[in-house]
Amino acid sequence: MSFQDLNKSGAPRRTQRSHLTTTDWHRTIPETNVTSSGADSLAQLSDGILQYQRNVGILEKIAHQIGTPSDGAELQMQFDVQVDVLNQLGQRLETTLLKLETSDSVDQMEAAKHRASIVKLRRDFHRIESSYKNILSETERRRIQLGVNQQQGQKSFGHVQNEGAMQEDEQIHHLQMQQNLNEEIMRERENEIRNINRGMHQVNEIYKDLAHIVGSQQEQIDQIETQMEESKVNAQQGLSHIQKANEKAGASQCTIS
Repeated sequence: MSFQDLNKSGAPRRTQRSHLTTTDWHRTIPETNVTSSGADSLAQLSDGILQYQRNVGILEKIAHQIGTPSDGAELQMQFDVQVDVLNQLGQRLETTLLKLETSDSVDQMEAAKHRASIVKLRRDFHRIESSYKNILSETERRRIQLGVNQQQGQKSFGHVQNEGAMQEDEQIHHLQMQQNLNEEIMRERENEIRNINRGMHQVNEIYKDLAHIVGSQQEQIDQIETQMEESKVNAQQGLSHIQKANEKAGASQCTIS
């Protein structure tokens, strides 16, 4: 027989809500009266364990949302409220079980059945309580892991930022080197152009000097040409004189060798 069986075979069950506050719980499971019938006490305890199981289920659903986009201050508050309610429910159930276990007001004929029912109810209670503790442990582990992941994420973000800054510095340095190289090439080209202009100026000066020299010697060349013309005329006149003289000499039979 479990607490579900008692709810079916014992005293009539009251309508239960999805979860109870601490005040609701005190109204649902009153202090065990040793003078009450064993069936009534067990039925009340069974109702309490059933409600305890429901609240553990609610806590489990809340715990599954931890670390999801729904996680936040409101979810944490709901989780804390459920933990507080479950702790008080658990203490209340434990107290009720102890009173029922030590009660001797049950009829001797029903004592064995009563003890067996209490043993099963305590076993059910411990099973649910174990689930509750496992949920708390798992939730704590998840929160610790989330904290570690957040720290690692922040470190990774910082590392990425550092790498980004290093890459940016490297790019700036590379651009600076490229700019310096371009400036050096431009200076070399400027120097080459200046050298070419200087050479062209020197060539121009040479041509000017040659033109001046040629101009200064033109008069002498003209004089030489004039003298050559005069020499030619003189030579022709001399030849003409010689021919005339020869003709005169021939007439006087005189030859010139």
